[in-house]
Amino acid sequence: MGARLRQGMTIELSEQTTSVFGHVYWKQFRHVGIKQFPSQQIVPPQTNLLGNEAYREFWLEFFRIGNPELKCLELPSRLNSFFVVESIEDAHRYITRSNLGKDLPIFEVHSQEPGAKFDMTWLDQQFPRDYQQFGYYYLRYWKGLRMDEDRYLAAHETRGSLMEVLLSSTITIGQRVT
Repeated sequence: MGARLRQGMTIELSEQTTSVFGHVYWKQFRHVGIKQFPSQQIVPPQTNLLGNEAYREFWLEFFRIGNPELKCLELPSRLNSFFVVESIEDAHRYITRSNLGKDLPIFEVHSQEPGAKFDMTWLDQQFPRDYQQFGYYYLRYWKGLRMDEDRYLAAHETRGSLMEVLLSSTITIGQRVT
């Protein structure tokens, strides 16, 4: 989204390597005094000082790490991942949904891993700052479920599902798509 990608660029990612996306949010976490993710029994009150996007990313990581239903799954951290979509059509849908303008470049991305696929539509909803209100959505996001297949919410979310792929190993930026 920052238009900093160039063909041939290599980006090294791993479980121990924070991505550019992750650096943005870790900076915000540290700014309010959060230096690491706490145990599930303790949610630091400073989370309420975070802006909406940082608050969302804190809770997504908190859920990923400690939710009993997710502990047995091998899930990548969003804070250590590069985000892609599977098709040019999905890239255009993402650009439109995010109001990013029409001239944003789209590149092929090459990786040795298939990545982990999640429906970003679960995260597009507006919630009060109460995990009991958004927990249902975050849990389904991390389980890789599609919102447009949810019998309770399919009619509510008219845009349909939009799958994002989290890559957490070395990637190479390919050609710019015309």
